[in-house]
Amino acid sequence: MKERKELLAYCGVYCGDCLGYTGVIADAAKNFMVVLEEYKFDRSAKCIFPEQLKDYDKFYEMLGFMTGLKCPMVCREREDSGIDCKVRKCCIDRGFYACYECDDLEICDKLKSQLDGLHYDASVKNLKAIKEMGLEAWITKGKRHCYWSEGDDCL
Repeated sequence: MKERKELLAYCGVYCGDCLGYTGVIADAAKNFMVVLEEYKFDRSAKCIFPEQLKDYDKFYEMLGFMTGLKCPMVCREREDSGIDCKVRKCCIDRGFYACYECDDLEICDKLKSQLDGLHYDASVKNLKAIKEMGLEAWITKGKRHCYWSEGDDCL
């Protein structure tokens, strides 16, 4: 996927790398369900592994849920209705392309409360890098940070 500045969320998450936008998890779950159905694995779970897979129906239901974990569009493309993102609203109200334009990004309660526990550290690293090197340079040459590549400090 070609890097595009439109894929930078207001908060510093690069949607082009996001598991929801790329559909990596949703597609893997769907493919796994296809295999399970093709080989009627529910029968194996029941007959061969009744103790180990006694909750197979719940597992299959969770896989079904995971097939829907796909963002249809990035936050910049969405209308205001239906989105409750304080960071997005703040940037739009202040005329910012993203939080990197704000001098308070490192102490921002909106950014911290919206992303804490999942995207916060990676987002701040992205935003600082954008502030330092400029958006266009970061999009084409910068290191993009994601929570899954930042260590085990989630929650």
